[in-house]
Amino acid sequence: MQKFQYRIPRYIVDLPVRLRVDGASVAGRCREVSREGMRVELPQPLPPDFSGVVSLFHQGVALELQVRLAHSDGHQEGLKFVFASEKERDAVARLVARLNAGSGHAGPVLVE
Repeated sequence: MQKFQYRIPRYIVDLPVRLRVDGASVAGRCREVSREGMRVELPQPLPPDFSGVVSLFHQGVALELQVRLAHSDGHQEGLKFVFASEKERDAVARLVARLNAGSGHAGPVLVE
């Protein structure tokens, strides 16, 4: 029997992000976000061992978080948040709740 794994709900968004990559700043778009990470669209793929800082902006809220590459699919990258504190984790949870409340969706959008 296969074990079913629950996924954290992800929400479809379109937000500007900036990644610090090898000392340079790269602009991209966040296309999905959850309390644990995000899917971003970038002009070029990230290196397989990427870890760095992402800056996320939404309605006057700016977050800077450590991330690492979880998976890559062409120009869409899955980034996992690397929280330095519970304060950062709470800030992301509040942002995700705010994004979900303003989306017009009744609940989370589950994506594969």
